Amino acid sequence: MPTTRLEDLGRETTFAELHSRLHLHPREAELWDLERRPDGLPHGTLRIIDGGVDGSGDIDTGKGPYVVLVDGPLKTSGHLDLWTYEYLPGLVIVRGDLQVRTLSFGNGARVFVEGSVFVDDWLFGQYGDHNAVLSATGELRARASFLDTHAFIYADGGVRSLLYAARGGWETLEPDIENEGEGNGTDFFDPTVLDRYRDLDFRLAIQAAREGRPLFLPGVEERFPARLTSRKTK
Repeated sequence: MPTTRLEDLGRETTFAELHSRLHLHPREAELWDLERRPDGLPHGTLRIIDGGVDGSGDIDTGKGPYVVLVDGPLKTSGHLDLWTYEYLPGLVIVRGDLQVRTLSFGNGARVFVEGSVFVDDWLFGQYGDHNAVLSATGELRARASFLDTHAFIYADGGVRSLLYAARGGWETLEPDIENEGEGNGTDFFDPTVLDRYRDLDFRLAIQAAREGRPLFLPGVEERFPARLTSRKTK
């Protein structure tokens, strides 16, 4: 089944219409930041998807820049890939729950969900120093979340997930498995998703996730019972 490009859904719009939809909204400032960039938003894509998205396959975004307002829930039974090329900006606002099988976000993609995030299996966040973030007003649930240094997830309703991340990113949340580049991946992960330094290779892990292959060694997930409890991110 071919991958659906999120920016190809819905209809073209303008910053003026987006501001009218998000007037006095907490995320309207994100629009102003993009609109007031010194170079503007050259070749940017502005889309509104009325009624939300209910898909059955993989969905991704292009290289950016883009602004996509999903005016409703975003659901698919496949993989959702929200990225931009390096430092190009991308903004996705979902006015409803986000529900997918697996999810990856990174680089300049900023994703705000007015509802909860439900990921059946694995969630990945990379290159947060390029401005990537995933934030939900509800809760966030995933079998496990794998975050590169400086990539963060936030959920007002708490996170229920095994967390692989760098230490010190949150005031209230500590990772279950530390992502500190110390070569201890052999203690936790399937050998097929490790790099030559014996750390998790995100590219290999995302590919394995999309193919339904295991990421953890047998019994690892059960060693972290906190993954089943709701934990605050701020």
